[in-house]
Amino acid sequence: MWIDRKTKNAIVEACGARPAILLTGARQTGKSSLLQKMFPDAAYVTLDHVPSADEAEANPDRFLNRFSGSVILDEVQYAPSLFRELKIRIDKNRSAHGRWILTGSQRFSLMKEVGESLAGRISVLQLETLSAQELRNCGRFSKKAVESCLWKGGYPELWANQKLTAQMFYEAYIQTYLEKDLRAILNVSNIRDFRRFIQICAARVGQLLNYADLSKDSGVSAPTIKSWISVLEASGIINLLPPFFANIGKRLVKAPKLYFSDTGLLSHLLNITDADAYTRSSYKGSIWENFVFTELVKTLPVIPGRTLFFYRDQNHVEIDFVVELGGNLCLIEAKAAERVDSRKLNFSKVAPLFPKQTVSCVLMNMLQEKEPVHLDGYDSLNPLHHTISLK
Repeated sequence: MWIDRKTKNAIVEACGARPAILLTGARQTGKSSLLQKMFPDAAYVTLDHVPSADEAEANPDRFLNRFSGSVILDEVQYAPSLFRELKIRIDKNRSAHGRWILTGSQRFSLMKEVGESLAGRISVLQLETLSAQELRNCGRFSKKAVESCLWKGGYPELWANQKLTAQMFYEAYIQTYLEKDLRAILNVSNIRDFRRFIQICAARVGQLLNYADLSKDSGVSAPTIKSWISVLEASGIINLLPPFFANIGKRLVKAPKLYFSDTGLLSHLLNITDADAYTRSSYKGSIWENFVFTELVKTLPVIPGRTLFFYRDQNHVEIDFVVELGGNLCLIEAKAAERVDSRKLNFSKVAPLFPKQTVSCVLMNMLQEKEPVHLDGYDSLNPLHHTISLK
């Protein structure tokens, strides 16, 4: 079963304008499958294959000579010597657009090599897990099935293979990720400590990041916690959302909030495996907020820290998400309920703080109407069933 990805259009555009593109994202988001389907005539080689990675690292010139046309180099971070050789070849023929198509799941090492060798020569794109919008648009899943992405998540294999349970997938995913990626990057001497740490992170999703509290609860030093957080973020497992700063005469919080990049992995870490467990869970509101965050990132041209933020002042007046596009602001509240008391929303407290900007307000909740609803002062929509559109 194939599900079209929204990122496809951006990839086509980048390949028509740049000699190289890099598609990043966490493992199992479907990077190589998408590129092989889009470019069936391109040669394909994965550097997950140790002999290929060793050859590419030891003699990148000879390795690249094997390819006469477009080539997909999968998991390119395992052969960093390729970047210098690619720079030489690209500079000889800048007009050969879409010649080198790269993927990688370790953004920390990739961005360093790209910045040093391929700056100005490459377009970098991010592939997330499947969004609710992509699941709806494919036309193969019922409304109830799409709703299950809250706890099932959006990793493509889970939707392509109906015999694969979420529990089986995520247990294998965590074990493989810990063994293959993190041990190669960090000195994780005790895997149980790390597993406990990411479970603590899951329990604090949507909260302000506090390294001291994480250290206390996990029994791991604060410097180690900072290192682990950095790697989880760079690996595409979590996102840190910074606060929105503006000259509004108030003292705002400075710490970022923590979110997981996929609610399926988050739910698995919280032992939520089905609709009943989700409905009964004390983490229901946090999971919904995380889901709204991921849908914003997956479906809109927003980037956390550039155009997507949160707002919170010293009086704990908070707006879950602030989107800044084209000089306009959209304030977004995420509530895991069908009916929400408007008195519990902070739109009227925050919107007047920005008199020089056009401000719109959106409540993203479990609305069951077929279409978004226009209410007094804000719109209400359900991203499980409605296309996200911000004014």
